[in-house]
Amino acid sequence: MIKKCIALCMLSLALSCQSSLAASVESQSQASSVTLDLQKSDMKVEYQIFDPLYNDRDEKALKQITRYNTLETNKQGIGYGNRDKPLRIVSPYMRKNGHGEIKLTNPVNIPSYRTRADKNKASDKEFKAFLEKNKGKSYDLYTTRTKEEIKESIEAVFKLIELIEYPVNNPKDYKLVATIPGFPKQIPSFAKNIHIHSNPGFLQGGSYVQLAFGGTPDQLKPYIDEARTDSKVIISESDLSNVYVKNHVDSNMEYADTLKTLLPTSIVIVESTTVPMGKYVQNLVDNPIEKSVDEIYELENQVLTEFNKIKIDGESSDAKYKRYIETRSRVEAERDILKLKQMDTVSLGKKEYPIYTESENRKLQKQYLHRLSFNEDSVKLPNDYVIYLFDFGGNWNHPYALGAAVSPEKNYIIYFCQRG
Repeated sequence: MIKKCIALCMLSLALSCQSSLAASVESQSQASSVTLDLQKSDMKVEYQIFDPLYNDRDEKALKQITRYNTLETNKQGIGYGNRDKPLRIVSPYMRKNGHGEIKLTNPVNIPSYRTRADKNKASDKEFKAFLEKNKGKSYDLYTTRTKEEIKESIEAVFKLIELIEYPVNNPKDYKLVATIPGFPKQIPSFAKNIHIHSNPGFLQGGSYVQLAFGGTPDQLKPYIDEARTDSKVIISESDLSNVYVKNHVDSNMEYADTLKTLLPTSIVIVESTTVPMGKYVQNLVDNPIEKSVDEIYELENQVLTEFNKIKIDGESSDAKYKRYIETRSRVEAERDILKLKQMDTVSLGKKEYPIYTESENRKLQKQYLHRLSFNEDSVKLPNDYVIYLFDFGGNWNHPYALGAAVSPEKNYIIYFCQRG
């Protein structure tokens, strides 16, 4: 009887354990399901970083982003603010994926610096190397330039303006922009719906280079694979505003920018008609380069004549430069007054430029630009595209981003390089 009771107790205990184990397994399964659901609602499946040593959920850094968070969440120590998704932090100094062979595109070997001091040190070294390389090529402010030197400097500026007003956007001219890191070495023969664009940075304007083309998923796969190899971050366009950039280890995140701020928001669409040449041709007539050379030569000589009337022993280089600028400003102001008096009798109506047919316009572009430049439009980058980021940095005022955007069907790819 006693043995029977013991056996029944053991059976009851076994059944109880089995029931508890089943409940535990079910509970773990439900928890796993909840975790999976949370991960799905957290970031899209495309979000990925490749540096195993980098913490993109650094709470200390997240809590510094005060202007993007509510006071209540900061008190809770969450630092995520009033959002439906948690924030993430990425950095230019993160390691890229690096797993894969690069054949079709240019290598991406851009140095990344963990601290601002390292960056400044590298910049100083680069600047000194530039000065050494260009030693003797720059002109001395206090020495008269020849007309030939003045002409060369004017032509260099005009060339930059020309590339902005008449951007490189003909696939036949891709060789002019084909050296950008991460970009294809050449446009593939299967490419369709091609849209390229390149304009240099000038004054306060930034530069932007783009190559976009389509193909079948199988045709684009090798290009997408290489983009993955070069990537530090892979992310859906719709998630860019949830990821913030920490440029250096010692950067303060209080006013950090999102990836959305640094990346281009639109795609350049190249049209079939060429950019009008009327203004270009008329400016050549109204402002021949020889006239500009003569005016600048005369101005510089007049400035130096006035400047050299005063000799100051022991004058510092800073004081000398300041005196030169003041002298030049005064001389220019006096010359401008004379020009205004000469213009009093001239009509200042709206300038009209000649209009050419498309055929005439193309002929003029080939004559003066030695290439064709087409009109452009732009469309918003779709938020279901996946971004492969090779490099990034800067801030909202001077953004920098290098990478590629791929359509969800993987049949269209847009390479971009933006520098603000």
